[in-house]
Amino acid sequence: MNILLLEDDEEISKRLVITFESQGWAVKAVQSISELATLLKAKSFYPQVVVQDRMIAGTDSAQYVERIKTSFIDTKILVLSAIDTSNEKARLLDLGADDYVAKPYSTSELVARIKALGRRSTLVASNNLMTVGNLAIDMGLRRVEVAGDVVNLSQKEFQLLLLFAHHPGKVFPKEVLLEKVWDSKGDVESKVVEATVNNLRRKLESGKCPCGIKNVRNVGYWLEA
Repeated sequence: MNILLLEDDEEISKRLVITFESQGWAVKAVQSISELATLLKAKSFYPQVVVQDRMIAGTDSAQYVERIKTSFIDTKILVLSAIDTSNEKARLLDLGADDYVAKPYSTSELVARIKALGRRSTLVASNNLMTVGNLAIDMGLRRVEVAGDVVNLSQKEFQLLLLFAHHPGKVFPKEVLLEKVWDSKGDVESKVVEATVNNLRRKLESGKCPCGIKNVRNVGYWLEA
């Protein structure tokens, strides 16, 4: 399982990394909001679970929960916080967090909570590989293969395919794709979606992928497996 750890205390971060790696998990640790922002933009590491400390160098990381969810579809978020009130827990869960652990916490409980979240994640935890029919997506290497042959995709094509593959059959309106793939709510010309979808569709078809990207005008796009 891939774990993204957001913790600004170096000693605590080191202890948690050792604990998580002892479980056989791959861990990416970041210690600042700027590091987190860079990772979210690059999407170079796909976590099944994000473990984030509430306060990072005086900044409330709660404001990044929604952004993490947008960047990493289906990733689960566990928040660690010294604020132990029912109202605060409810607020973080409403923002999109999947679990909330108050400090101080026991290591065994934290590991158990992460394992529970990992079981709920739809990402492939063993090798970061997702398959749909004869389509294989390696999220760690950002590599796509159809029946063993590599299909070269641009960054946006890859992100689009990943979103579709996580939810085969689900219809995504153009506005939703703009928000989730381009991090835009209207600033990007909507025709870019059509162009990217068409390029992705052509590449998959040329690779003889039985999965097809379908669309209905004024409704949306979806992956038909």
